[in-house]
Amino acid sequence: MNSSVREAKRVVLCDDHEIVREAIKARMANSSIVEIVGEAGDGRDVVDVVKELEPDVLIIDVELPKRDGIEATKEVLKVRPRTKVIIFTAHAQPDLLALALRAGASGYVLKSAPADDIARAVKAVTGGGTFLGGDFAGGKPSEVEKLLHLSPRERQILELLAEGLRVKEIAERLALSPATVHTHVRNAIAKLEVDTRTEAVALAVRFSYLGAGGGAV
Repeated sequence: MNSSVREAKRVVLCDDHEIVREAIKARMANSSIVEIVGEAGDGRDVVDVVKELEPDVLIIDVELPKRDGIEATKEVLKVRPRTKVIIFTAHAQPDLLALALRAGASGYVLKSAPADDIARAVKAVTGGGTFLGGDFAGGKPSEVEKLLHLSPRERQILELLAEGLRVKEIAERLALSPATVHTHVRNAIAKLEVDTRTEAVALAVRFSYLGAGGGAV
């Protein structure tokens, strides 16, 4: 075995369309970065495949039979925490990206992206980084990750600010004191590492993340 093969990262594919799996395998056949060692066609079988093969990377679709790719990612990382997960999807949706990162995925590649993005993503995530392809490449991964640190209440208040409500109006609507609203805003600004309330709202709106998941606390 030559050095390029030894250095290749062991990858499992999970997509319910065989033609997609075959296309990826064909494209990666001569790659010095990616070695396809296994595959699965649904969100349940992939957990067993990963457990058996212990790959470096799992490339997984979101829309799968039996269990969706987000839930499958969580289950895979329970049985094999060292495996890096790359979401491979046709959907360029910031909310889906946020869910993927929250589930533990390290990469997000669009099916419409150049085939080379797969190898680039594998190299990035196995090197300890995060890979966001397509429309998300212009935004720093750290920006998206910071949004995940906002509490549901902080997201709710930023959403109301984006709608044009003033602090007093938000306080009345949420049955909070204006001081409490100001505290939530300050906390959001600190978590997002921006300087102003306007920047915090703009960043959240940019990724369409406001109001995603959970009730206010």
